[in-house]
Amino acid sequence: MSSVFCVSQLPEEITRSRIFAHGGFLLFPDLLPPGVLNELEAEAGRARSEGLRTVWAAPDAAEDRGGNPDRAFTTAQGGEVQWGIFSAPTLVARLTAACGLELSPPGGGSYSYYEEPGDFLGLHRDIVRCDLTVICCLRAVGAEPGAGGLLVYSGHINAPLAVARAAGKTAAMPTPIGRGESIALLGGFVPHEVTPLLVGQERIVSIMCYEIPNVQSMARPTE
Repeated sequence: MSSVFCVSQLPEEITRSRIFAHGGFLLFPDLLPPGVLNELEAEAGRARSEGLRTVWAAPDAAEDRGGNPDRAFTTAQGGEVQWGIFSAPTLVARLTAACGLELSPPGGGSYSYYEEPGDFLGLHRDIVRCDLTVICCLRAVGAEPGAGGLLVYSGHINAPLAVARAAGKTAAMPTPIGRGESIALLGGFVPHEVTPLLVGQERIVSIMCYEIPNVQSMARPTE
């Protein structure tokens, strides 16, 4: 038995939302003011020493949410600064208004460090309770078009990951973000990946998940 995805099974609060109509993502060039961004970057720098590097080349066969995608990068747990910023009622209200969805942060976030040539994150959907993900770029060194960037498979929200994988990267929408820029992504539903870094590149991003109340996995079993 496997799982497929069906747009018609998504709750109307998602399918009628602004972010869904925009392909499942929205870009924010100035979500955080410069002073707040600097505080976040400083916390990411402090957290780096406790980060865990993972290199995994054998992804599992999950076709819906979560799973164990192939990857090579370092991650560290977010701290009080990150939580204070992204759980603040004013910022949550701004995201809610922009996306057209009720949002609630279910817990702490994390920092991801892409810092070695070839670092990447394979195709996946985010775990349950991470319905919408806000990614803020804190550092971008040696940016190259198509390398170390986020690819969003907006046209495959209603398909197993295997279909998106077979379609290839040309089927995805590149969504580059520079330092200080952010993206809100329906990461629990839209397949996405981070392409490998080139020599001389480095990217540090802040990751915060938001839950959409009353929304469960949209997978339905099939034979």
